[in-house]
Amino acid sequence: MASVSTQPQFRYTQPPSKVLHLRNLPWECTEEELIELGKPFGKVVNTKCNVGANRNQAFIEFQDLNQAIAMISYYASSSEPAQVRGKTVYLQYSNRQEIVNNKTAADVAGNVLLVTIEGEDARLVSIDVLHLAHIKAISLMAA
Repeated sequence: MASVSTQPQFRYTQPPSKVLHLRNLPWECTEEELIELGKPFGKVVNTKCNVGANRNQAFIEFQDLNQAIAMISYYASSSEPAQVRGKTVYLQYSNRQEIVNNKTAADVAGNVLLVTIEGEDARLVSIDVLHLAHIKAISLMAA
């Protein structure tokens, strides 16, 4: 027997924002799942997954405020709730105007620099030199 939640699917306590707060997500919801949920309404430019005490909350940021409003409006008037992996997701406007991930380019997955140093001069290379080489490599990849 399916349990019926008494939580409202929407909370209208926040003024509209291009950032939406999602609750009741499945455990370890992925960024790809969040993007797929928002894709019909516009371009999702940022996400923050697995937040909250139970890691079942997330934020999605749309490129434009009207896209976020469209998503909230659609699910507010739809008989079908927003769902991820068959689980009802609760939506509301965030009190944030943008998502700040506090990550540097070096923290992003895929930025790995593999260095092999050979010869007698290898002992002269410090960790500071390697760090500078890594930062230079990242800046070249971003260019």
